[in-house]
Amino acid sequence: MRAERVSLLMTLAPLARPFENRWQRFESWTKVLVRVEAGGLTGLGECTAMETPYYNYETIETAWHVLERYLIPLVLRSGTTDPEAAARAWAHVNGHEEAKAALECALWDLRAKAAGVPLGVALGGERATVPVGATVGIEPTIDALVDAVARAHEAGYARVRIKIRQGWDVEPVKAVRSALPDVPLIADANAAYGAEDLPHLRALDGLGLLALEQPLKSRLIAESAALQASLATPVCLDESVKSLADVRQALDAGACRAVNVKVGRVGGLAEARRIHDACRDHGVPAFVGAKYDFGVGRWTNIALGTLANMTLPSDVGPTARYYRDDGTTPQVCFVSPGRVAPRPAPGLGVEITDSAHVVRAQSFCPTSDKEPRWRA
Repeated sequence: MRAERVSLLMTLAPLARPFENRWQRFESWTKVLVRVEAGGLTGLGECTAMETPYYNYETIETAWHVLERYLIPLVLRSGTTDPEAAARAWAHVNGHEEAKAALECALWDLRAKAAGVPLGVALGGERATVPVGATVGIEPTIDALVDAVARAHEAGYARVRIKIRQGWDVEPVKAVRSALPDVPLIADANAAYGAEDLPHLRALDGLGLLALEQPLKSRLIAESAALQASLATPVCLDESVKSLADVRQALDAGACRAVNVKVGRVGGLAEARRIHDACRDHGVPAFVGAKYDFGVGRWTNIALGTLANMTLPSDVGPTARYYRDDGTTPQVCFVSPGRVAPRPAPGLGVEITDSAHVVRAQSFCPTSDKEPRWRA
């Protein structure tokens, strides 16, 4: 199939409750949705870049620019809607993995719909359901943190991740563990610490953590290996893993015993699947990470979570925990305590609703000249 139109929709949704990580506090979230039309079918993808360049250098605005100026024209000129062929067409574009992933995921959705199979099946998924974890941000007090973790556990989540940073780490984790000794718990630092902090981080060992996620800055692979060698707790890598080459380096170095696979961070579903396979071959469990995704990204992550080695609970929880209305349907809901299931429909099986708060929209279509033309 040839793409007949590619559209970008910048959409905003208010959060069901505020969320705070080590950088900032959020009341709402902004995403770019990509829509590719071809052969009477529509494929959808979601860009997970944030409004600020803290987690990653990309922002939602830079992603829009790179999609508009480079990636969409390359796909329209290439004459393909095959996601892997499209990735080859933009291989010379350095970085901007979250922008690439948004368009690549829309092409995967289109491929699965054309084949008449759910996206998880197109990816080679084997699981009928996916275990779900919840994330709790930095709370105003330790008591509030304990209450938030307890509520997530009571709601049926298979594990809870709590955010940590300098000055908010050992004592909050100890308090949660003391109050809730049986809750599977991840402490996530979002790369907050340096090599000089290894002795301090070792104080988190022995607290029964499922994992200590991305404790060190992303390039400190040797230091992460030294930390992992000194801990009984598995180190989980997130920001350090931006490609298959990165995960191979980390696994070979012994830098982790778990991997968080974010579709946007690694440039799309094809690379995410390759990273999953590398982890499987090394006997290292993985899970699908997320950044407060809307329904398009959430259902995409559930499809990826059906792969066999995504054995740790993934960030694919019910929509209502995160948003009052994210502008997509259907919403993700538990099918049993702590588990969700992919849609049985071809592709993602998700649609953008009239309630979506679209703050900017633009469409590309191919023309007879070299450059695609914008249409409102």
